[in-house]
Amino acid sequence: MKSANRLRQPGLLVAALALVTVTACSVTVEASLDEPADSPKSSKSEKRADGDAPSAPKKPQAAATPKVFGTAFQTGPDRDWSKGQPQPFEGVLRGWITSVAQDGTAEYKPVRFTQSDGNDGHFEGPEEGDVTRFAAPIAANVKFLSAFGCDGNDTTYDKNTNLGTASCPRQFLIDSANEAAKLAAAGDTGVRPALITTVNGKIVRVVDIYWQGGGG
Repeated sequence: MKSANRLRQPGLLVAALALVTVTACSVTVEASLDEPADSPKSSKSEKRADGDAPSAPKKPQAAATPKVFGTAFQTGPDRDWSKGQPQPFEGVLRGWITSVAQDGTAEYKPVRFTQSDGNDGHFEGPEEGDVTRFAAPIAANVKFLSAFGCDGNDTTYDKNTNLGTASCPRQFLIDSANEAAKLAAAGDTGVRPALITTVNGKIVRVVDIYWQGGGG
């Protein structure tokens, strides 16, 4: 009875309630610290973190390859072609290299195939007076697949695609382009068509298109 009377006293009653509250909190904290890592609560937290993580960057898509015997010129960004230094054509251009400077910068133009009677036809560049052209340095490790061998006297091409197959040095590509430029300056109207791939402002791949007229 004395104990019950003592608890009825205001000071002792408050102290007892405080002791009970502290004890309950202590038990809760210890239970929280002992909670296993793979508990449902922990899993939910990890899932939210994963959901908020940034997605991996997308890989750049490969450049689309034009039709080998396409009948329309490919075009670059709209600009005044009569002013300033020509810009690279990013991607794969069906074109021909018209000249290569001493520093290895090539100028190149788009070409198209013009079909005549039957299976005959020819490749042609823009009309005279059309200043559409592109320029880019030829990469040191450029991949050049020639349709005429690495001496210019063979025929090395895939008959199914009409694309060159002989892997030749960079210098042979430059020499061939400059030789074609000399012939053009002397009045030769023929072009040497190729698929020219430019990546990040550099020509990294050139594949000759083989065509002698008369259907093949």
